[in-house]
Amino acid sequence: MRWPVVLRELSPGGQLFLLLLLLLVCGIFSVSLAYFISLIIWGSATILVPAADEASNLNFVRFFQMANQVGIFLLPPVLLAMLTEAHPSVFLKNTRPRPLHLLLAMLMILTAGPFINLLISWNEAMRLPEFLARLEHWMRNAEESAARLTNRFLTATGTFDLIVNVVMIGLLPAIGEELLFRSVLIGILRKFFKQVHWPVILSALIFSAFHLQFFGFLPRFVLGLGLGYLFVWSGSVWVPVLVHFVNNITVVLISYLYQHDLISTGIETFGQTSSPFLLAASVILPALTLFLVYHSGKTTNKGSAQG
Repeated sequence: MRWPVVLRELSPGGQLFLLLLLLLVCGIFSVSLAYFISLIIWGSATILVPAADEASNLNFVRFFQMANQVGIFLLPPVLLAMLTEAHPSVFLKNTRPRPLHLLLAMLMILTAGPFINLLISWNEAMRLPEFLARLEHWMRNAEESAARLTNRFLTATGTFDLIVNVVMIGLLPAIGEELLFRSVLIGILRKFFKQVHWPVILSALIFSAFHLQFFGFLPRFVLGLGLGYLFVWSGSVWVPVLVHFVNNITVVLISYLYQHDLISTGIETFGQTSSPFLLAASVILPALTLFLVYHSGKTTNKGSAQG
C-alpha cells in the first residue's frame, strides 16, 4: 500500500530532527491526555500521590506508564515512516520473520542469562571518582527510585496484575522500543554511514542511555547490540521484538512464580552462576546464534538476487 508522502525528500538529518520533534510532541500529548483521563477516572486526590507505593494510585501509575509507552515509543516511529516514506511498512522492516531466525533469536536470549547477570554485577559495582561523588549519589538515587517502582508493579500478585504486567513490561516496550531504536533509528543512521556497524552501535548506546538507569547501562548496551544485529541481519523487526519481549517477560514470570511459591529462586538470583563453563557458554552460544542469523540472511539475499 502506498501512502501520500508529505516529506519524502527529507534528508537523513531532517528525518532525525523530525523524529526528535515527534518524540517531543507525542510525549507531551500522551502525558496531557493521560492526566486528563486520570483526573476523570481517579480524581486529583489519587494522581497527586507522589509515589507508587500507595495501593490507591497503582492503577493510575500503570495507566500513565502505558500511555507514555504508546506516546513516546509507538507513535513517533509510525508517524515518521508514514510522513517520510512511500512504503512505511518496508522502512520499518515490518516483514514476516523466518522461523529459523525466530528460533535462533530465542536460543540467543535464553542462553545469554549468566553473561548478562555478570555484566549487571560489574556495572552495579562501578564507582565514580571522588570529585563526581554527588553525581554518583544522584545516579544511585534515580536507580533506586526506578527499582522501587518496578518492584511495586511486580509484587502485585493477582491474575489481573500478571496480565497488566505482561502488556506494560513485556509487550508495549518490546514493540515500541524496537520500532524506535531499531527500525527508525538504525534505518536513518544507515543512510548516514552506508554500513551496518556504526548504526547498530550508536542505536545501542542511545537505547541504553534513554532508560536513564546508569547502573544498568552496560548490560542494556550489550543487549542493544544483539537486538540491532538481529534486526539488520534478519531483515525483520519482529525478530528483535521477540527477544525483547522474552527478556522482559522473564522478569514478570519469575517474579510471579516466586511470589506464589512455585519456584525457589527469585529474580535477583535467577540465572546467576559461578561456573566458568556456563559463563563461557553464555557468551559463545549467543554469538554463534548471531552468526547463524547473519549467515542464513546472507545466503537468502544471495539466492534472491540470483533468482
